[in-house]
Amino acid sequence: MARKPKRSKIGQKRHDEAVLGSVKWYEGQGYKVKADLPNYPKPKKIGGFIPDWIAKKGKKETIGEVETKDTAKLDEEQHKTFRAYAKRKRSRKFKKKVI
Repeated sequence: MARKPKRSKIGQKRHDEAVLGSVKWYEGQGYKVKADLPNYPKPKKIGGFIPDWIAKKGKKETIGEVETKDTAKLDEEQHKTFRAYAKRKRSRKFKKKVI
């Protein structure tokens, strides 16, 4: 497993704000959300990686990742793992957002 790339303090703040924005949107749509943020239950590991969030509603499941310009290219192994996991079931999606 690759080490987690470093973000600048400003990049980390922007990342966490974007993750929280996505989490709040999914919650507003009636999804149950686990997020890699304080005050949220942690998402399960997928292939050794923890996604930024997992949103579930019925049989639908969305795995989400937010990347900054510092990490967008460096996390490609993680993104491939999440894409492969999502493809195993029609009800799963992988969403990647670069900020």
